[in-house]
Amino acid sequence: MESRLFQSREVRRGLFGLAFFLLFLVSFSAQPALAHNALVESTPANGAVLESAPTVWTLTYSKDVPLNSASAEIISASGVRTQLPTPTYGVSNKQVVFILPADLTGKVTGRWRLVGLDGHVVSARVSFSVVSSTTIPQTDANASATTTTVVDAQAIPDEFVDDSVPEPVRFGVRLFGYVAMLLFGGLLFSEIFLAKGVLRAPRAMETLILSTVVLIGAPLFQALVFLDDSQDVGVVGAFGHLFSLFNSEAGFMMFLRMVAGIVLLVTEVKIRRSQSNFATPLVIGVSAVYLFALSYAGHSRSMAWPLIGVPTGMVHTASVAVWLGGLAVFVLFVLPVVSAQEGFNAFRRFGDAAQYAVIVMVVSGVIQSLRLHGTFVTLITEGHGRWLLFKIVLVACMLKIGDINRQRVIKRLPQSEIALEKRMSLLRRASLTEIVNGGIVIAVSTVLATASFT
Repeated sequence: MESRLFQSREVRRGLFGLAFFLLFLVSFSAQPALAHNALVESTPANGAVLESAPTVWTLTYSKDVPLNSASAEIISASGVRTQLPTPTYGVSNKQVVFILPADLTGKVTGRWRLVGLDGHVVSARVSFSVVSSTTIPQTDANASATTTTVVDAQAIPDEFVDDSVPEPVRFGVRLFGYVAMLLFGGLLFSEIFLAKGVLRAPRAMETLILSTVVLIGAPLFQALVFLDDSQDVGVVGAFGHLFSLFNSEAGFMMFLRMVAGIVLLVTEVKIRRSQSNFATPLVIGVSAVYLFALSYAGHSRSMAWPLIGVPTGMVHTASVAVWLGGLAVFVLFVLPVVSAQEGFNAFRRFGDAAQYAVIVMVVSGVIQSLRLHGTFVTLITEGHGRWLLFKIVLVACMLKIGDINRQRVIKRLPQSEIALEKRMSLLRRASLTEIVNGGIVIAVSTVLATASFT
């Protein structure tokens, strides 16, 4: 029997309707979309033509800038790169000022980069031209050679080569990390609540260990890319700068995820050798630390209401792991080793837990959406909003398809073993379809976490 709370379809529809209505209602009085930190103004302005060389480059951003994370370089008309000194704040913590080399002339390209509180490295270019090498004397560090204007998008200059790690690679690493986290969470949940002993199923423990290895490798690679982005030392060269991770909260959280993953891996190897219980307080506690570090260094803290965002992010990720990760574990490791009747009993237990997890996921997702955007308009007008709206639609479709499939499979179960086996096969196919749809949702989530939106 299904949980009584969710026996009524009207109750389920009402809960989802209430969540999306709250998102729509609050949107009318909320603020614009809260994406990554972005450049608002530049002096000299992008595309400016100056009669004399400026002495400073002033950049104003949409959010406060951690000063020790901001860096910039100038590429001269001849292609020579010059790293600029550490900047100072301008009139506020949203404005930074770089001292420029003397006697700039010709077409000049400046590249800036900074690390946000969420660990996301933002970088862009501003180009201007100097028709004379005469330097304008300035006594005010915040004075500028031209009128400040809004920065426009510009193609990469011919003399500039972006040697950073390609976006598809960053996307792939984060996606593998998410998949590993879902499998790990699904196996842990199944071992505790769904089917105790599932880790003794063929390939289950190996999958757990492999997932944990990815949970170590993903933050390690992200840390190397993070150091390369922020210090321009190269991914390989970043190995010599790992201690620099402690200079920022985002870097420290990547380190904490690596440490948590290593502790889990060592524990799993010991448990595998001794055949002891996996669901220990140590494993659960370290897993919670991993979730905390992931949420703390992401949008959960960098956007609005950070005190709410971090625990909400942890709960949201855990609920997705129970729902989607638990479903994958059920199909891959539970169904192949149990009888048809045992499989249906296990599926009912999973269904009860998954329905609670889905409600938690939807409510926490609404909270996170309000923190990130707050306004319904930006879900349509801005890049991040459109991707988020696409994700919401996918999740709604996925839940509806999953509900229809399960109702068809569980309704009026046959009594004969052969008919029950056929119904089990149908359940397996329906669940695989839901898992594939869930994979698309995870891919969209990866885009939202990886790509830069302004």
